[in-house]
Amino acid sequence: MSKVYFIGIGPGEPDLLTLRALNIIKRADLIVYPGSLISAEMLDFLKTENPKAEFFDAFGKSLSEILEKMEAYLSEGLLVARLVSGDPSIYSSIMEHIERLREKKYQYEIIPGISSAFMASAKLGIEFTYPGISNSVIFTRIEGISGGATPEEIINFAKSKSTLVFFLSSGLGEKLTETLKQVYPEDIRVALLYKLSRPEEKMIITTLADLPEVMEKFKIKKTALIIVGEILNLIDQNFYKRSILYGEK
Repeated sequence: MSKVYFIGIGPGEPDLLTLRALNIIKRADLIVYPGSLISAEMLDFLKTENPKAEFFDAFGKSLSEILEKMEAYLSEGLLVARLVSGDPSIYSSIMEHIERLREKKYQYEIIPGISSAFMASAKLGIEFTYPGISNSVIFTRIEGISGGATPEEIINFAKSKSTLVFFLSSGLGEKLTETLKQVYPEDIRVALLYKLSRPEEKMIITTLADLPEVMEKFKIKKTALIIVGEILNLIDQNFYKRSILYGEK
């Protein structure tokens, strides 16, 4: 039966793929991948795991071109794997594909992957939530050409006791900094995480005041997360808060 699987392939390293994702990729007839985001190691690994599939780079292609390619395989009763970096639930644009597939009555399924946000937490060696410091985690992006949260919305997010994780915002470092300065002190910690789990990975802990300068210094304009919040103090401090779950009975 023809079907499209939208598969989260994680932040970069092949061994971060889920078993379910890999098993489906091995059976796929067409593998559509994000050429500008997939790591070279991941692409080489997948081509080795499924040498019979056609690999189609979606980078630079219009939505119509991508869908036409997928539908050509689906019309023959074949299996299509549409790969997305990280996890499909966050800024993957898969709904643009899904709406068309629904119109054409094609079957689809979403396979989760490891988001770069969760890879960031792991690399930093901390939780993003902690009693009395961060009650919530907000995944967002600041407003740019293709949309995002307005400065007013970002300010409201910053006023909450939350960890803020910014996707797709590293090209707007100065705008983001000036917006956050309206709520946070300039010396609040900021984590800048570039191409996590890849050979060119960079992890930089700086301050809000220094963020634009640091981004300019390391020439980081894309493929990076920006994390802001008091939660980053956990990197090198112990606060000894105890949850009720593990409290004395």
